Amino acid sequence: MRIWLEYQQHYRSYNLNIRTLLWHYCLWQMGAAIYGLLFPLYLLAGGLDEQAMGSLFALGTLGMALTAIPAGLLADRIGRKRSFVIGALASLVVAGLRASILNLPVLRLLHFADGAFLMLFMASYSPFVAENTTTENRVHAFSLGAIGMLGAGIIGNYVGGLLPRLGASLMPNLGEVNLYRAIFLVALLLMAYSCVFLLKIKDSAREQGTTLAGKWTWPDASDLGFLWRYMVAAGLVALGAAHFMPFATPFFRRTFAATPGQLGLIFSLTQLTVLLATAIAPTLAAKWQPIPAILFTRIISLPLLFGISTVTSLPVAGGLFMLRSAFMQMSSPLETTFFVSHISPKFRATANGINNMVMSSLRALATYSAGFIITSTGVFSGYPAAIQIMLFCYILSTFFWWFYFSPRRR
Repeated sequence: MRIWLEYQQHYRSYNLNIRTLLWHYCLWQMGAAIYGLLFPLYLLAGGLDEQAMGSLFALGTLGMALTAIPAGLLADRIGRKRSFVIGALASLVVAGLRASILNLPVLRLLHFADGAFLMLFMASYSPFVAENTTTENRVHAFSLGAIGMLGAGIIGNYVGGLLPRLGASLMPNLGEVNLYRAIFLVALLLMAYSCVFLLKIKDSAREQGTTLAGKWTWPDASDLGFLWRYMVAAGLVALGAAHFMPFATPFFRRTFAATPGQLGLIFSLTQLTVLLATAIAPTLAAKWQPIPAILFTRIISLPLLFGISTVTSLPVAGGLFMLRSAFMQMSSPLETTFFVSHISPKFRATANGINNMVMSSLRALATYSAGFIITSTGVFSGYPAAIQIMLFCYILSTFFWWFYFSPRRR
């Protein structure tokens, strides 16, 4: 109850910009959760395997990587609102095209474009929150964004898991591929409605002081030094996670023959556990400080990953997946706050672009690698191998978080 009142108090302290962005984020993520849950199943129904999926997901993250720095520079130049509107609307159009096509070369092009437009939105998100909050309520703002996303994900994943059965009963002759396309239309309409909220955002005075009209900027030496250390520690997580997380839906589908309803339930409950963990993250950070809290969540998640790669029961694997996701995502708002708090305000979007470029490059490499490993070694050997690679990367990341940032080493 105390945590709820704490968040309620902070929400009331935010300006209209933060509240508006949070509503957009929640509604968009609800539609995106429906879309994201079923899109891998749509690809499988269309005859594409994990290697094809790996190439698609890799090109999406490659598009993010190659446009990350230009997106950060552009966001600093045109402002946060325009970055949000252009990025969201373009991503919406691309998502509609992806849902209507099963031609692999065209899908590759669309995934690359989607990554580029998504990066334009992401380049402004952290700087926008930093510019519209104070030091006292910033962590809670990032946590509220994560909680809103997770709450929307709970609903979206659960509804997405139910819609195929409902659609099949209402339209039995539609066919599996067209059924998924009909469901995607529902998701896209919800995402389109969320974009209305972006139009209500107003440029803030702090943004106008940090947005550089007509002048491209580059982080200074101290910013780059911090960026390097941060990207080593965070990059290993990105490298590891992309070996498995994009393939979580086909993993449960192929390994345990999970139905769409079971998948929706697993991912909804996962989002619920992550939501609860994220809600207590600021309290944990206030008690332990951000870095010890981040290290704690990393260490706890390691045995859970090992368990996912070895168990043969769907409920057990799903439960371990939920707990692993909760502990890893608990630290996400802490990491974001730690990052923006150590970057000069005038360079935040550009530095965020550099960070996003590196993270996306690593995810692209890992996703393509995982697709090849899973396909070449077989489902029952490939998925455990991909998860073990993820575990090894997480161990290294935990070490570097401690080595670079632990207060005891300063």
